[in-house]
Amino acid sequence: MRSIRPSRAIGPPGLSSYLRPLYYARTDTGRQRDHNEDAVYAGVLSNDERLPPTYVFAVADGVGGHERGEWASQTAVQIVETQLQLHLADLAPPDALDTAFRAANATVWESGSSLQNIQRPATTLVVALVRDGTVWWAHVGDSRAYLVRQGRAQRLTQDHSWIEEQVRAGYLTREQAQMSERRHAITRSIGYDATIQVDTGGPTPLRSGDVVILCSDGLHDQVTDEEIAGVVQQLLPEAAAERLIGLSNERGGPDNISVVLCSMYDASADETVHTRRASEAAITLP
Repeated sequence: MRSIRPSRAIGPPGLSSYLRPLYYARTDTGRQRDHNEDAVYAGVLSNDERLPPTYVFAVADGVGGHERGEWASQTAVQIVETQLQLHLADLAPPDALDTAFRAANATVWESGSSLQNIQRPATTLVVALVRDGTVWWAHVGDSRAYLVRQGRAQRLTQDHSWIEEQVRAGYLTREQAQMSERRHAITRSIGYDATIQVDTGGPTPLRSGDVVILCSDGLHDQVTDEEIAGVVQQLLPEAAAERLIGLSNERGGPDNISVVLCSMYDASADETVHTRRASEAAITLP
């Protein structure tokens, strides 16, 4: 689950114009950690061929040390994928996301219930669903979702962190927050408590040229929102992911770095152009 090859979606039959996602996921250890506790996922759920496919994107940033954080992040992503497969046919996307997050939390929480005087395994988690040109999302912790449109990055999520709460309350400025020693202290995570509050969002209609981005704090702590928007508007997903990770590493790479990119384009446009650009970016299309 370290890196997912990109794929181009096939739209539902019988439609002359629809949006297709071009996506890529990548995680990197960074330059100052000796192992990677992040997990990423990007893929399409099996679905009724008569219905639009559902694409699932996820980033999780584990905590706990001694491989417990790595286990927590990978477990959370796997459970969410499985749960969404089970429930999306019967539940609305926000309800399916909430159900999946709660299942992941229960598993990670129960695994740590026997630990004494040891940091529990836990993880942040942000997930986006894209179906029929629409995006929904859910998150816990400080891994983020963005929507980049016309060169501007809009945060879809608000960090569940001590520092973000202080900024929203007006106790700290953004500049002071960046200097705080507590800027990485999160207030919600998968596995820390027996119960969990999940924030969900959407539906938000997508347009051709929009880019949905999920990332861990290893990226957004080192690369500004404006820089993220600039990179993803200029490059296809694989090249953009590599460039963003490179920027974070150039600035010290103090943490694991994860990013998932989903770029939307109109399949009724000239596909020859899209295929040529993808080939130039070394993306393998099915």
